[in-house]
Amino acid sequence: MNKRKKSILSFFLALLLLVSWLPAPPARAVAADPTLRIGLYYGTNALPAANLQNVTGYGSGYRLGYFSGDQFTSLLETSTVEITVVKDKQLYINGEKDYYDVAPASYHTVIRPYHLQTSRTFSSASEAQNFAQSLSSLGAFPAYVNGSYVVRIGQYSSTSEAQAAQSAVSAQAGSVNVCGYSESCYTVTKTGTNTILFELDSGGNYLGIQPMGASKTQTWFKGFKYYGAFEYKRMQGNDLTVINVVGLTDYVKGVVPYEMSASWPAEALKAQALCAKSYSMNSLGKHSSQGFDLCNSTDCQVYQGTNAATAASDSAVDAVYGQYILYDGQVAQAYYHASSGGATEDVENIWTSYVPYLRGVEDTYLTNPINWSATFTNETVAAILRSKGYSVGNVTNVYVSHTTSHGNVDSLTVEQESGEDLVFSKSSARSILNSSAYGVSILSHRYTISGSSDPGSGSVDGFTINGQPFSSLSGMYAIGSGGIIGSVSSGSLSAITGSGTVSIPSLQKARASSGTYTVTGTGNGHHIGLSQWGANGMANAGFSYEDIIKFYFTGVQVGPAA
Repeated sequence: MNKRKKSILSFFLALLLLVSWLPAPPARAVAADPTLRIGLYYGTNALPAANLQNVTGYGSGYRLGYFSGDQFTSLLETSTVEITVVKDKQLYINGEKDYYDVAPASYHTVIRPYHLQTSRTFSSASEAQNFAQSLSSLGAFPAYVNGSYVVRIGQYSSTSEAQAAQSAVSAQAGSVNVCGYSESCYTVTKTGTNTILFELDSGGNYLGIQPMGASKTQTWFKGFKYYGAFEYKRMQGNDLTVINVVGLTDYVKGVVPYEMSASWPAEALKAQALCAKSYSMNSLGKHSSQGFDLCNSTDCQVYQGTNAATAASDSAVDAVYGQYILYDGQVAQAYYHASSGGATEDVENIWTSYVPYLRGVEDTYLTNPINWSATFTNETVAAILRSKGYSVGNVTNVYVSHTTSHGNVDSLTVEQESGEDLVFSKSSARSILNSSAYGVSILSHRYTISGSSDPGSGSVDGFTINGQPFSSLSGMYAIGSGGIIGSVSSGSLSAITGSGTVSIPSLQKARASSGTYTVTGTGNGHHIGLSQWGANGMANAGFSYEDIIKFYFTGVQVGPAA
């Protein structure tokens, strides 16, 4: 190799060495108070109509428009305090706030989806509102359609009905065309009436609504008060998915008092707030296919606005503003549960992947282990498993087949008369037998089962042959090619194979159990991360929220994300 090639090679080796010693790039910055989208009603619970009431009171009203990312564009303002968003379909109103797709036995008014739209466009909302006001006797209202303000007139049940009125309306409003029944249209009405205030049908934009009034306005929706704004999406042109667009801090203020009692010590509430924040940032987009980040149920975190919030719970959230639980500079996934019953668990023993900071710990300061029990029979187990899609014959035994070093169950075995075992491991060891229909509820991974025949005991008394149960080996004989060889005892059961004589432990697993089981356990939840009752105990013992977090999450820090 010539000197020039050696020089070039040396240069690149030195450069590679330098790069290898450079620090890793910093973690992506996480805002102190990012905006989240929380699904309130969605999927099978989506609504034909959604009512809002501005808590601030008379004249406060709303800004109506749409969101581009987190940026809200206001198209029109209304001073009406109680409004209802409906899909662009014929709806029947019974009472003040009950809306139906199909006409009920009685109703007092109807919102109809077809209108007449002026060919004239307007440069501003005020121009459209003024023109609509001049045609108020015709039921005119402003709309924003495909990027332009227009005025729509009247309500009709069909295209032909609208066409029949077209000539008379044109005489007062100028040229008009039939419109309506659009799968991308959102109609804003005065609650309890068929008075239309505004419609949005513009290039796939979803309707956004911001309350006006106080600097920290709250809005009533379905019996709960919420901070922030609202967004409505008609997924596949159907009912309304209702989304709360809210800052992380205000969201967590609606989580903490529902996930932990607001009367608990401040340090426990702060720890809970940190867990809720860190969990949220690691779960953004979990429900992106449904149009939002997180839902409001236990599938994510329970969130019901500000109803249950107190000065104490709000103060705890404010105290950890801008802070997260961090591991190696990244926001940690901060799982939590009600009570470990005595010890939390290594995450890979319950779910799947190893996570360095989700290690099991002895729950030293736990104040409420939550004791519980459940009973079931072989027949119940078989029925439950069949209801969950398993092909199951006659069940003969159910037992705990493995526990972790922390004393939590991570394997449950169901034996069948056929000899084919079903083994349920990790999270299934807690959930597989849960059934409201059959009254079985296993609340945690910390339990024992009485009434089962544990093959680990070493005894072979009690087994089945061809479905026939036997309680003992007494009186049994071994039969060979030359006839009866001799009697069989529980201490000498063996078989002759090509490799020599071996014992037959499989017969231990064929023993019939009592057929009725009692599961006795402690704790409630998945046992990963923070134990809420343990945090309560630590707070009462004088530990800070940082102490609590570092106890339950191995090797983490608390502070702002880089």
